This record gives sequence, structure tokens and C-alpha cells, in this order.
Amino acid sequence: MCDQCDNSSLSRRELLKLAGAASALFLASCQDEPAVPILPDVVYEEHLVEGAGAVRIDPKLIKPPPPMPAQKSTYGDIMPRAAWTRTPLRLREGTPMDGIHKITIHHSGDGKPFLGTTPTEVATHLQIVQQAHLQRGMIDIAYHFAVDRTGRLWQLRWLAYEGQHVRMSKNGTRNNEHNVGVVVLGDFNIQAPTVAQRDRLFELIRKIKLEYSPPPMTALPVYLHGEIVETDCPGKRLAPILKEARQRHSF
Repeated sequence: MCDQCDNSSLSRRELLKLAGAASALFLASCQDEPAVPILPDVVYEEHLVEGAGAVRIDPKLIKPPPPMPAQKSTYGDIMPRAAWTRTPLRLREGTPMDGIHKITIHHSGDGKPFLGTTPTEVATHLQIVQQAHLQRGMIDIAYHFAVDRTGRLWQLRWLAYEGQHVRMSKNGTRNNEHNVGVVVLGDFNIQAPTVAQRDRLFELIRKIKLEYSPPPMTALPVYLHGEIVETDCPGKRLAPILKEARQRHSF
């Protein structure tokens, strides 16, 4: 009886030793493996972009190019596309404009004032809008031109291709056909456009009309975004200025 107990006890001790040795080998092999780094969560910036709604933008995607001078154009001095983005415009996915019959005015609308005036600040703002529009499945920023608070004009899309700045009407009408999209930078429900911004916008409209509309130039109508589809764009502090200017034939 005692011999059986001794043999049983010895067997258990041997098993424990073997288990301990196996555990040590396992731990040693784990220590040899490199630790997997824990990546920090992305801290997104929240933006409320006109035409895109509330969006979350990874700030690491926003990389304004170095400032560059404006270039001469039919519409006066203009900041080229390369002044605000390095992203190539995917023209093969665009729809040819095939003639210009109207102009539609927007604001960028971010739920807060946009007060940036430097080229880098404006380029950053335009890239945020671009990223928001890309999130919605657009091929690029939706508009053709932008006007900033200093009165600078920025090239966004080429006029040879439609924008994506007005959504389809409830009756199925496509609203971007033959339609030049101009965005005035700011949220004009809570801030006012500058005099320089207003004057450059009017100048741009006149030059587009002069180029694409036969006399009288009123044959090329200018719409507020909210006159085509239901929206408060281009904001309650810009809309009256545009309506009055249209009545006075200021453009």
C-alpha cells in the first residue's frame, strides 16, 4: 500500500517538473517575439461642410502645398489648383460640361466662421471641403471656382467638366449640367462676406457671362443654391446681397 503511494507521489512530482519546464520554454519563446505596438486612435476634426453635412476629417490628410503666386487668366489673376492641392483631378470620371448655361453661387458653410486670409489658411479650408466631398463619393471638390475673404480667386475644377455642387431635384432633374459652381468661402449664416469678396465675386460672374453668354448677358442666369434645391445655402447674410445685385444688374 505504502509502495503504491510512494510510486504515485513520485509520478506526480515528475509530471509537475515536466509541466514547469514546458511553461518556462513557452514564456521564453514569447519574450523573444517583438511586442506589437498599440497605435493611437485617430483624432478626427469635426466639420459641417455645405453639401456634405457633418463630416470627420483626419487632419493628417490635410497637407497644403507651399504658397505660390497667382496666374493670369481670362477671369483675372487666379490661384491655380496646384496652389491648394496636390490631388490630381480624375478627369476621366468627370462628365463634359458641353456648354455653359447658368451659374450657381454657394458658401462653404462650416457651422462656424471662416476667417482665414493667408494662402495656407485658404488652401487648408479648401482641402477640408475636398475631403468632405470625396467622402460622399464625388470625384473631387464639387465647385469650379472659390472666392476667399481677401478677394482672391481660386481654381478648383476645370470648366470643361461638370461640377457636383447641386444635388438632383426630387423630380429627377440633374442640376449640374451646363452649370458653373462658385463657392464663396465662409459660413454666411453667421458671418458676412467682405467687400473684397463680394466685389471679386461680381467681377467673376461678369467675366463668365461675357465669355459664355451672347448679348444681353442676362441670358446667362445666376442662381442661389437655395433657388434650385431646398437648402439655406449660400446663407442668410449673402443671399440678400446677391438678390439685390441681380435686380440692379450689377453682374
